[in-house]
Amino acid sequence: MDAVPPALRYRIRDVLGLVPNGGPLEGVAAERLARLIDDGEPWLGADPALAEVGYWMLESKHAVELRRQGCVWLTMFPSVETVNKLSAIALDPATPQPVREQAIWSLGYRQARSLHPSTRWSSEAVQLADETLVKLADAAAQTGKGSSEELPLAMRHVQWEGASAIFARAPGLWGEAIECFATPALARVLLVCLEDIPPQHRLRAIRLVGAVLGDEAVPMFVARAGQAAIDEKLEMLFSIVSIAGEGKLGLLEDALQGMKFVDLLRQRAKWHLQNPRVMPTVRGLRVARSTAVMAPADRQAACAQAADDLGALTKFARHPEAYLYAMWGWMVRGAGDPARARELVAAHPESQRLVRDLYLEDLARRGRVKQLTAAAQTLQGADLGAMHLAIWGRPLAALELAATARLHTPELVFARALACYRAGRPDLTARILAEDMPPSEIVDDTALPPFPGPHEEWLIAHAPGTRPAIGALAAGQDAVIALAKGAPYDAEPDAATIEPIGAVVRRLGRGLPGSTVYLAGEFKYLDKGKISAAVEAAGARLVNGPFPGTDYYVHGDWCLVQTIAQLERQGSRRLRRGELPGVEGL
Repeated sequence: MDAVPPALRYRIRDVLGLVPNGGPLEGVAAERLARLIDDGEPWLGADPALAEVGYWMLESKHAVELRRQGCVWLTMFPSVETVNKLSAIALDPATPQPVREQAIWSLGYRQARSLHPSTRWSSEAVQLADETLVKLADAAAQTGKGSSEELPLAMRHVQWEGASAIFARAPGLWGEAIECFATPALARVLLVCLEDIPPQHRLRAIRLVGAVLGDEAVPMFVARAGQAAIDEKLEMLFSIVSIAGEGKLGLLEDALQGMKFVDLLRQRAKWHLQNPRVMPTVRGLRVARSTAVMAPADRQAACAQAADDLGALTKFARHPEAYLYAMWGWMVRGAGDPARARELVAAHPESQRLVRDLYLEDLARRGRVKQLTAAAQTLQGADLGAMHLAIWGRPLAALELAATARLHTPELVFARALACYRAGRPDLTARILAEDMPPSEIVDDTALPPFPGPHEEWLIAHAPGTRPAIGALAAGQDAVIALAKGAPYDAEPDAATIEPIGAVVRRLGRGLPGSTVYLAGEFKYLDKGKISAAVEAAGARLVNGPFPGTDYYVHGDWCLVQTIAQLERQGSRRLRRGELPGVEGL
């Protein structure tokens, strides 16, 4: 697994050791497997051999939930072999429903999202998956009802004309599947049979028909607009204006008489005149549904254009379907553009979490100190927010925000080190880099390696751009300072107090009075009673668990490496030799 970061290699082995071979997947094993898939999504696809783990999970001897997670796992490995195995599960009527549903979704999933950049569907794999999905859709059409909730959503990704032929036979049955791909023949059927499509799906159908048929759709749209519901009527009229141009504005103006928000609707009409024959939502979704089919080198530019397309019409009205904001957010992340993240959040504040890192970077670049601080705390990203504030010239605000962080991450340590330097305390920077580095990631069960450990060194060597704070901390003070940038001319002022510097001084001072101490692990040779007495004599108090906010810990004769990692991630520091009066051998 050399293509995978060492910490993930360890977690894979750990999870496979916990997963039952035939028994139910539950408790710790289920939780760790789900977290491994979430955290590993950007990395695991780099090693095609790891698909074997998914194939093993698919075996019929395993519990339903493990088999379902196997289908999820295999979305990271869209090979011909994977498609064949998922197809067999999806087509087998004996497959438990949760497993079958997930297999169907995985067969249709053509989105790159946060998958490893090398992940790409081959044309052969796409064709095989499409054939399976169409076969399932054909069976559903013959019965006249859908038996799968995931099948219509998976079919939104299918560009093959075989899917259009299925939809054309019963468009009312496939309203949920109709979104951004259609042949001209299907678009003509949709145009004629629009009333057969459930109302909640008609706007998508109208947009798609206009995008596919162009001029051919105009006469029918004109005829139908007068009898349509108001939202459908407006969608048809905007499509007409986009296709036929200024000569059809009169139809729209007649419909706008007496309506509210007329100015916004006229602005949208102006946008369509400036962008003739463009149905931006359809065009953006065509990219969003196929990023994993594209060459990796082409994705960033395509995602940038798709993000612009999906956000184009929100200047005039909210998207009627909430999922469009999620698709927009993934396009912003694919583009890697902080400015586009700002546009998304302005239109849909609920999307902050999806584009958190880019959004915080944008706020720092523009010097929006108060807004960034509030957003970072709300989004549980105080360490990232502090890092960006330190980089963009607001060191005191960075230290103030850093004091609220829950985890002792590389980004947090970097923020403190750079902020102290920029605040005129290079001595504190030197001490932070020497005495208060972040914990490294676990790579085995023996001990937690000092920072940078094997995982961090792997990231520095193979993916330095993913977490620049790690590389800067490992390289030393000059590398940390090199990432600093000047504050924008219109930036908000820095924090007006030096108290955050005092908090760093107190942390580095390592004072015991008033602090909390946890005795971690087993004490066979070390005298636990003596250590407890010494802790209390020093003015500290013992806590009975590795709780957040614990200041120090004493490492017993033996302790789980997971416990030590938990403590250090929460900012707890190990008491060293000589720091506990009367106790030797720490």
